[in-house]
Amino acid sequence: TARFGVALVDGETPGTLRLKSHHCAEDYRVIMKGCGCVACSDGNGDGDGGGYTRARLHAMLKNDNPLAVSLVTHHNLAYMMELTRRMREAIKKDAYGDFARSFVRDQFRGKDNGGQDVPTWVKDALAAAGIPLDK
Repeated sequence: TARFGVALVDGETPGTLRLKSHHCAEDYRVIMKGCGCVACSDGNGDGDGGGYTRARLHAMLKNDNPLAVSLVTHHNLAYMMELTRRMREAIKKDAYGDFARSFVRDQFRGKDNGGQDVPTWVKDALAAAGIPLDK
C-alpha cells in the first residue's frame, strides 16, 4: 500500500487515503490526526500534529522521493499496531463481535452516507466467524 502512496486511516473518511490523488495536493493536514507515528507527529510521539502534511507527502510521492514511502510505511505499521491493540482489548473484554461490527460499519458507511456499502465477502466472512453484521 505505502509504495503506491496509500495510507490507512480512521476518522471522518476511514479506510484508505490515496496520497497521490490530486485531492491531497493542497491538503495541509497530517495523514491522521492523533497518530503518533513519525509521519503524523513532530517526533515527540504525542500525536498532536506537526508532522508531514498530506500535500508535502503528495509532492514527495509524485517526485518518487523514497522518504515518502518510508514515512507512509511507518504510518501504516503504526495504524495496524494500534488496530491490533484495540482488537486485543476487545477480546479481553469478551466484546470482539461488537468491536468487529463497529469497525466494519465505520469503514463502510454506506453510499447514502458518502461511503461504500459493506462488501458481500466481508458480510460472509463475519457470518462465518459467528459475527452477524445486522445484530
